[in-house]
Amino acid sequence: MSQDRPCRFLAIAVLNGEPDVAEAAERIFISIAVSRPGGGLDELPGAIKAAERMAAWAAAQGYATVLVHDRKHKEITVDLLRKKIAAAIKRVTDETELKRLVVFFAGHGAALAVGDQYWILTHWKKRPTEAIKVSSLQRMLEYYGPRQVAIIGDACQEFSASFLDIVGSPVLDMPDEEQRPYELDQFFAVDVGKQAFMIKAAGGQDDFCLFTEVLLDALEGDAAQASFEQIGQDRVVTSQSLARYLDSNVAQEAGKYGVRMIPRPKPGFYTDRTYLKVPPPATEGRPEPEIGDSVADAVLEDDASSSAGAAAPPRASSGRGGSRPGKGSTQASRAVERIALARPKAPAPALAARNNAIAKAREARRRAFADEVGSATVRDHFESGCGICVSGAEVAKVEASFGEESRVDGQPNWFRIWLGGESNSLGWSDTLVTLADGRIYSVCVVQGFVAALHVMGDGFLSLFHRPIGAGAYEGQMAIDLLAQAHSGLLSQEEIISTAAFLRHGKHRIITLGCIAAQFYDTIRDVDSLRSMASFYASHAQPVPLDIVLYGGGTISESEGRLYADIPAVAARKPRTPEEQRQSFTFDPTPGFERHPIAGRIPWMRQAWGAVVTANCDKSAEGWRKQALAAMAHLAPGAFTNVAPGGRQALVKLAGIKTGKRKARQLLSV
Repeated sequence: MSQDRPCRFLAIAVLNGEPDVAEAAERIFISIAVSRPGGGLDELPGAIKAAERMAAWAAAQGYATVLVHDRKHKEITVDLLRKKIAAAIKRVTDETELKRLVVFFAGHGAALAVGDQYWILTHWKKRPTEAIKVSSLQRMLEYYGPRQVAIIGDACQEFSASFLDIVGSPVLDMPDEEQRPYELDQFFAVDVGKQAFMIKAAGGQDDFCLFTEVLLDALEGDAAQASFEQIGQDRVVTSQSLARYLDSNVAQEAGKYGVRMIPRPKPGFYTDRTYLKVPPPATEGRPEPEIGDSVADAVLEDDASSSAGAAAPPRASSGRGGSRPGKGSTQASRAVERIALARPKAPAPALAARNNAIAKAREARRRAFADEVGSATVRDHFESGCGICVSGAEVAKVEASFGEESRVDGQPNWFRIWLGGESNSLGWSDTLVTLADGRIYSVCVVQGFVAALHVMGDGFLSLFHRPIGAGAYEGQMAIDLLAQAHSGLLSQEEIISTAAFLRHGKHRIITLGCIAAQFYDTIRDVDSLRSMASFYASHAQPVPLDIVLYGGGTISESEGRLYADIPAVAARKPRTPEEQRQSFTFDPTPGFERHPIAGRIPWMRQAWGAVVTANCDKSAEGWRKQALAAMAHLAPGAFTNVAPGGRQALVKLAGIKTGKRKARQLLSV
């Protein structure tokens, strides 16, 4: 293993500050590592050390701690994790309220899109569900009642063709409980499409995870004074100060070892923000914690296998590399020994060249996507009031769940969809576009819009909806955004800007709402999801199904159509400086009852993971079962598509009548 080899692992954590044993039963820390996933992936010995060291810190803070890794267990599976996590939560919630939850994962990670992250388990190559789908786990936890959850990720988030078939799992089962949003912190080592690294310890061969070691400096109070906040007489590490510390130190520390890492922290706690209260200098050291495999009252049974990352006796901390702490740092005792990492004698030019090559390749892919999709001809009108323009591949047939479809004369890939009147702006239909090679793409057509579907040579596609009569420029923003997503260059800033445009009605490309909803789902901003759904309803448009699935309302079904009860969102004070700068995040929006949902089929592949956690009333449970059955047939790609074997499942879910139907005979215009 090379000194600067990339590692892929991610983490979820819910952390609390004060080591108060009386509060221990209200806090859980789940620490997971998968170092040997197989399937052609490298072994990551540093993953186990990271999980052990974070668990040792948590135990010292008084958490009920569960440690699960593949040196203790032959294989790490969804079933094993479900049992461990559910048992830990039950033990706490049987006695009291669960205030904070920690699930720390170390191992290989995959990212298929912004917010679409997966943690790879042992049998990921055999079964596409053997991975933790992070966004689905976050949604599922809303049914388990924690007040706060934080996600910490020390992992690569590179796009890779190796992971395209992964579906993932929320791990936990759906309980018979009401959904309750929680406060969410997120701290990622790098952004989507980037690499995180392991570094060897000085004078040894052990690998340690750079981001975790920098993070532990702050969580142990072993950092500069600027990393703390003063609350009353206490000096504390808070959600916000931890984010500032990571922003200031991760890139700097990575540069010392010849690698580049830009962290992605997003603090979201606003009630109890404390991670650590730093004791006065005269305070005696904390007792050495024990770590185990199952939950105990506050600290778990000793884990004899936790040698590399086990807690060291309390001591005054030293600076990284053996130097003394910087000016203003605290000399608090640590629960885990600080590791001096070996610095390279010279920067790694090969790594820098590789990173530059990756960046150039992504930019070239972005340009190629934008040029190819932008050059496709899209009709600006259909006499039926809506239709589909397909480019890049030959179409065998188009089938619609509602209305009638017909080809435009002279244009074999253009299709009118008759929904029963141009004045009905709430009209929609699920359509299945079958290509000549047998692949099937799902497109939800909406009255008043042209759906532009372009199939790329690599099988990926672009799909956006443009208003009838609109100029080509109104689709350019969608093309640019999809091109960035396709190439791994889409940032959270662009998604936030897209959401702002949607909320203020400055463009009418309704497809972009699904992309913005993915971002809000990633940070579990349920109010913004509901406000976005209200935006569509206020403009007399059906709400795209994806937005409702993520949390935009309650789903019901009647006569083959889905409807949403969209809760009103009250005005509130901005909770963060970021919200203060963007007033749409806290403006009020009205509620709606039984507003039409556009589609019975999720528009984008990522949204399928939200079917199991969606808020459905009894009338929609039959639809949920059909959707979960169809999910097994999903093919790779940003938008919903299936191989020929999945056709019947989509036909059934859409409610398409397969009998012969006389098409309307129309003259082309």
